[in-house]
Amino acid sequence: MRPIQPWRQFDFLLLFVMLLLVVLGVAMIRSATTNTPDLADLWRRQAHFAVIGLALFLISAAVPYRWWRSVWWLGYLVALGLLVLVLFIGRSEIGDVRRWFYIGSFRFQPSFPAMLFLIIAVATVLDSRLRRKRHRIENQEPGQSSPALASYLLSGLLTLIAAVLVFRQPDLSTAMIYIVAWGVMAFVAGVRWVYLLGTGLVSMAGAIPLWHMMEEYQRQRVLVFLNPDRDPGALYNIHQALISIGSGGLWGQGYGVGSQSQLHFLRVRHTDFIFSVIGEELGFVGAMLVFFLFTIIGWRLLRAAVLAPDRFGRLIVVGVGAILFVPLFINVGMNLGLLPVTGLPLPFISYGGTALVTYMTALGLAESVVMRHQER
Repeated sequence: MRPIQPWRQFDFLLLFVMLLLVVLGVAMIRSATTNTPDLADLWRRQAHFAVIGLALFLISAAVPYRWWRSVWWLGYLVALGLLVLVLFIGRSEIGDVRRWFYIGSFRFQPSFPAMLFLIIAVATVLDSRLRRKRHRIENQEPGQSSPALASYLLSGLLTLIAAVLVFRQPDLSTAMIYIVAWGVMAFVAGVRWVYLLGTGLVSMAGAIPLWHMMEEYQRQRVLVFLNPDRDPGALYNIHQALISIGSGGLWGQGYGVGSQSQLHFLRVRHTDFIFSVIGEELGFVGAMLVFFLFTIIGWRLLRAAVLAPDRFGRLIVVGVGAILFVPLFINVGMNLGLLPVTGLPLPFISYGGTALVTYMTALGLAESVVMRHQER
C-alpha cells in the first residue's frame, strides 16, 4: 500500500479564506491611514508581515503536528522566558506598559506567539495523561490518583503561570484569552464537569483580589462601561465607533472616503477600531462579509477537529479556534459598545505584525492536523 501523501489532504479553502481576510485587512489599514503621514506606510509593513505569516503557515502545515508533542516543554520554556524578559527590558510609548521588544523599527509582542506554545503544552499534557489513564484501565492496573485531575491541574498551572506574566505587562485581555483557551481545551478533552465547575467557582472568588490588582485605567474601563454617566468623555472612542458603523448604511460610504475615519474622529482606527472603518466604508455588506469569512474558517476548523485522528490533534485545533474567535467576539463587541474597551486586535485584519504572523501560523497548525487525518 502506498503511503498517504499529506499534501493531498491540504485544505485549500482554509488557506484561500485566510488570505482574503489578510488582503482585506491590508486594504482597510491603507484606507484608515491614508491621510496620516506618519502612519501611511503601515499597510506596506502589514503586507510584509503577511508574506512572513504565509511562509510560517506553510512550514507549520508541513511539520507533522505530532512532532510538537516531543518538544512542547522546550517551546513552553522559551515562551515563559520571553514573557519574563519583556517585563524587564520591554518598553512602550504608552505609560508603564511593557508588552513589546523593540529591535530598531521592528516591534515584537511575545504574548502572541506564547499562545501557540501554550496551546501545544496544554494539548500535550491533557492528552498524555488521559492516554495513560486509558492504558491503565485497559490493562486493569490499579490507579493511585486521578490522572484526569492531575492532567487538568498541571495544564491549569502551566496556563496560570503564563497568564500571570502577561497580566503583569499589564495585558488583562490577552491573559484572559489564555484562560479561556485552556478551559475550552479541557472541556473538549473530557475533563469531568465537577472539576470545571470547581474551577469556575474558584475563579469567581478570585475576581475580588483580581479587581484590586488591576491597573486604575483597567478598572475605569469596566466602571465606565457599566455606568456611562460616570465619565462621558471616556466613551468618546465608542461613540465615534458607533457613529462610523451607523453612517455606513447598507453599502457604506465608499472605500477611502469614510468621514469619521478620514477626518480622524475615529482614533486607533487601524488597530482596535478597524471594524468600525469597515462598517463605515463598506457598510453592512462589508461587515457581513467579514463574519461570513470567519464563519467559513470556523467551519473548516470544526471539520479539522472532527477529522483529527487523535485527541492531541483535536485539542490543537480547538485551541487554535479559541485564540482566533475569542478576540473576534471581544473586538467586534467593543466596536458595537457591547463590551468594555480592550486592546485586542481583530484577527487577520487589525494592524499588528506579531498578531498577524501568530494567527496565520496557528491556522498552519490546524492545517497540519487535517492534512494527516487519515494517519493512525
